[in-house]
Amino acid sequence: MKTLALIILGLAFSIVTNAQMTNVQPMDGLDCSNLFFKALLEEDATALEGLISDDFSVVGLQGQPIEGRALLQAVSQGFIVVDSGMLSAARTRTYGDVVLVNGLWNVRARIENNGFQGELSYMFVCVKSGGKWKVAAAQFTPVQ
Repeated sequence: MKTLALIILGLAFSIVTNAQMTNVQPMDGLDCSNLFFKALLEEDATALEGLISDDFSVVGLQGQPIEGRALLQAVSQGFIVVDSGMLSAARTRTYGDVVLVNGLWNVRARIENNGFQGELSYMFVCVKSGGKWKVAAAQFTPVQ
């Protein structure tokens, strides 16, 4: 009986811990952008949805705008798969409740089964709204 109680208690703690990890709230704009990259790497559309604003858009590698819903769908359906990625040279500029984050992302990914490997320059616009940090816009540009 004691063993069964310990197993149930252990399961309850693991469920609570897992639930808390999926609802991680960014502390600031840089943390928000870092969590965005982490969610992409983990193919976690639910975490991404919690990190982007309702009007989020991203400018893709070919200059095409992609709305937030389309990005979430592409990640959840496996059309965008990030195999590995390393961030560097992050720089932030803060303007009240708006933070611009830019840097470099060395990434290996597949977009609709087309492989991509290289360095991207990125810029994120993160905003604090309703007490929570969200990514409102992003742009990725291949480094030549």
